[in-house]
Amino acid sequence: MNNYGFSRTFCSDSVYVSIPQRWGLRLWVLVLAISILFCQVAGFRRRIAGRTQVPLTPVIRNTTEANYTYTAGETAILYCNVENLGTKTVTWRRANPSLILTVGLFTYFGDARFQTHNVLHKDQWNLHIRNVSLQDQGRYECQVSTKGRDIRRSYQLHVREHTSTIHISGSTYVEKNQRLVLSCNASSDSYPPDDLDWFLNGIKVESNERAGVTITKRMTYRSKTIWSELIIEHAQMQNAGTYICRTSDQLITNIKVNVLNGKDNVKRGTILFDKSQQIAADEKTKKKNTSSRLFVSGWSVTFGIIVYILS
Repeated sequence: MNNYGFSRTFCSDSVYVSIPQRWGLRLWVLVLAISILFCQVAGFRRRIAGRTQVPLTPVIRNTTEANYTYTAGETAILYCNVENLGTKTVTWRRANPSLILTVGLFTYFGDARFQTHNVLHKDQWNLHIRNVSLQDQGRYECQVSTKGRDIRRSYQLHVREHTSTIHISGSTYVEKNQRLVLSCNASSDSYPPDDLDWFLNGIKVESNERAGVTITKRMTYRSKTIWSELIIEHAQMQNAGTYICRTSDQLITNIKVNVLNGKDNVKRGTILFDKSQQIAADEKTKKKNTSSRLFVSGWSVTFGIIVYILS
């Protein structure tokens, strides 16, 4: 029987039951592997059961700026980098006066300008203040409350006043049926105004191809300036008056335009020239008359002296 690779494994009632040797070897290897795996699992469970879990403590990193400066009207952003937050909540508050602004993503303070934005891939909980004003400057705190203590970091917000300038140029006198051109530009230290409007005597001026009125606009963000040009191809008497250039943020400047009728010869330059010529002519005549009188008076005195001496 051994010639066929069989071995006796157990005996029952004097009857031998045989299995192949190679199967027996495989069975012993399988039993050994299961025993080792069982021991490993049992030991791991005992270690886990006996281990005390220590939760991670939230940390506010100093990887962002602590001082920020913005111009009034901009959106101010204060950056807070929080690691190991877990189930805790980030709170933004104003230090002076003490006032809770946001809790998590919820705006606690009744001003919708204050919002917290969570940047997940950067672990940031940033405070956004839309349309920031001078009254918003001061000290702010990013805070995480725990059982033992409060973890916080302070930030200082500075707000500078928004400054803008506006300028208008063009001819204040124009002949009737001549071309009238007015230019207006407005600039700012932070961003250009959104728009410019023209008004004549309080009435808004719009482009009108039939009336020969054209308004063009252009804007550059590099110089933070907006330009507008008003052109009236054939100025008429009704086009005279006060022109106002107004920006979207209520900056205003004006210029007064006079439309002259050439037939009446009322152009200011001509009037001034004629008056100056008249004054010069009068002065010349006056000097001539004075010289003549002095000449006559001098001969009279000389003749009187000669007569006196001869007599």
